[in-house]
Amino acid sequence: MLKNYNINHLVRTLKTSSDPVVLFGAGKYGKLALHSLNKLGVKVSYFCDDENRNDLYLKTPVITPEELSKLGNNPHIFICCSYAIEPIFFRIKEMKYENIYDCVNLFENTDFSDSTFANMNFNEIRRRVELYKAECNSLQRSNVEALDIKYIDIVVTEACSMKCQSCSNLMQYYLKPKNVDLDLLFKSVDKIMEVTDNLYEFRLLGGEPFVNVQIGKIVNKLLKYKNAKNVVIYSNATIIPKGENFECLKNNKVLIDITDYGEHSRKHKEYIELFEANNIRYTTNVPIWTDSGTINYQKKSEEKLKHMFKNCCVNDIMTLLNGKLYRCPFSANIMNLNAIPIDKTDLVDLTNDDKKIETIKNEINNLNKNKNYLTACSYCNGRDYTVPKIKAAIQTKTPFKIPAAPSEASN
Repeated sequence: MLKNYNINHLVRTLKTSSDPVVLFGAGKYGKLALHSLNKLGVKVSYFCDDENRNDLYLKTPVITPEELSKLGNNPHIFICCSYAIEPIFFRIKEMKYENIYDCVNLFENTDFSDSTFANMNFNEIRRRVELYKAECNSLQRSNVEALDIKYIDIVVTEACSMKCQSCSNLMQYYLKPKNVDLDLLFKSVDKIMEVTDNLYEFRLLGGEPFVNVQIGKIVNKLLKYKNAKNVVIYSNATIIPKGENFECLKNNKVLIDITDYGEHSRKHKEYIELFEANNIRYTTNVPIWTDSGTINYQKKSEEKLKHMFKNCCVNDIMTLLNGKLYRCPFSANIMNLNAIPIDKTDLVDLTNDDKKIETIKNEINNLNKNKNYLTACSYCNGRDYTVPKIKAAIQTKTPFKIPAAPSEASN
């Protein structure tokens, strides 16, 4: 698939070749790759991106995929994104280019410890590099019997300290939000981890995870699994954790991903000061939202659904919600809300204690590897590079009403 390379040999090739060096992806991974290549003395000719990015940091021309397809010679192309690596690879192959690389060796041979750039601190840089490696490894092991999972979102609460009208996890539709049942959660996670060989990241979210006063118990439970590498808590910086909910954050496997919603994230400064003072790992970022937080049925062709799912930025995130494992967060919440017909092939039901462990593994494997699209895709605007960007965190005073499903959706 992607070309294997020795970093020293590749650098010599890139320095002596007249063919351009292209970074496919002008986001944060593109910036990491640019930093790495610059430190090695390699000149980058272009970024290639589906979006019209205007970022002075890049100081490198940004071309579109259409313009890339017209480049002569045989450019050296690095795929710089954390998802959809496989479809991007095949897009480039269709252009008849052969020199296509991942960035794993490039990142592994770069010392980022002295780097703080592109609004990323070292914790975020390290996490992004590890996530990139996990994605590439999962592609290489796609035909292996081992069950490797990149992420599992665990919805610890349906409640939130904010009420964003375009939340992609559909919190704005919950009339009576509730916290997860701890006993059901722990039994479900035990079953998943018994059949999982490697999990890169548990991701705790809601809603706002710290709304659940038992979040500390959940974190400490998840830290016990040796086949799980990290526990990440997504927070909007509105609730200061205390007691067990705070002490558990000091474990070096835990990272707090703080979303900065400006005036709505009223404790953001306190978060940073508190975590810095206690050596707690964290990252913080200003979000970019897509218009993907509305339940909106659209009749789509099978070809359109497959393309949409293949290029979705959350198609590698499994979600555990109320004892059921789903393939994406939108699918999890829209089914949990009973807003669409339940498709049992789009989830793994872990609530049945009589279900054999071999059956659970087969069902998770099938959900993880063999889905081309989900029922929920027909109700989603999509989450790829074509979906319009919107202003984040616009608040609504009252929950939204779930729209009635059109008759053709249930036929």
